[in-house]
Amino acid sequence: MSSSKAFRIALSASAAAIGGLAAYWTLLATRQGHILFNARKLPVVHLSDDFSTYSHTVPGGMVRGYVYHPQGEDALQDLFIYFAGRGEDVRATAQALHWLPEGFGFAAVNYRGVADSQGHPSEIASVADAIQFANHLRKAFPQARLHVVGRSLGTGVAIQLVAQQDFSSLQLVTPYDSMLEVAKKRFPLVPLSLLLRHRFDSLTHCKEVAAKTQVLLAERDDVVLPERSQKLIAAWPTPINVQTVPGSDHHSIMGLEATWLHLVDFALTAILPEPVAA
Repeated sequence: MSSSKAFRIALSASAAAIGGLAAYWTLLATRQGHILFNARKLPVVHLSDDFSTYSHTVPGGMVRGYVYHPQGEDALQDLFIYFAGRGEDVRATAQALHWLPEGFGFAAVNYRGVADSQGHPSEIASVADAIQFANHLRKAFPQARLHVVGRSLGTGVAIQLVAQQDFSSLQLVTPYDSMLEVAKKRFPLVPLSLLLRHRFDSLTHCKEVAAKTQVLLAERDDVVLPERSQKLIAAWPTPINVQTVPGSDHHSIMGLEATWLHLVDFALTAILPEPVAA
């Protein structure tokens, strides 16, 4: 083979590789909201009569949510407002609520485009929906203490919500410092600093959080690496309680009884008055 022909073949291969990367980057840039949230329809999960439904209109359809209050609305004393992880249907997570004690409830919405919610997901949209949902819950359950819980992707939503409104407590399950840093591990060949619009910069937003806060870490986590959680913990502006859930990983942690016991115990502790200094 002549050197000129070899050069042309190499040049063609390089052009194809560059073209492939460009197409890949374009896909990520244009569909990153759907990719980040893993927006997709999921099998229907049927809930009991202990749940009431919620919805509000968004461009493209409806955001749908659910509120669990098994003893009735008037008996609800403490309400967890939950923000899910990537691609998580909150109706499936609600199957673990048998571990909640009397007086506790659970409320959550599916992100736009996920499960039975419609519309296009984004960081701005998820925070706007969270604020609207929280405002609804304050009016619907004025007697209840509201506790915000975020898991993985949802910790970024939870932090921004609590930075803007007062809540009885904030609990973060497998949190990260910023989605940009997490995504760099998943997409190492992509110039994410230029392309990523949904950054969920929790390291910046946490500076405005005043609520009592607990972090729950998985014993093994290969999705949100420990250094991402530890960087957020180190930057937290107030004292923070940190627990590791034994036998858990990033995907199983919300299905374990120990996780729910930690959530309940901290919520009850957070509403106690501060001890008076001697």
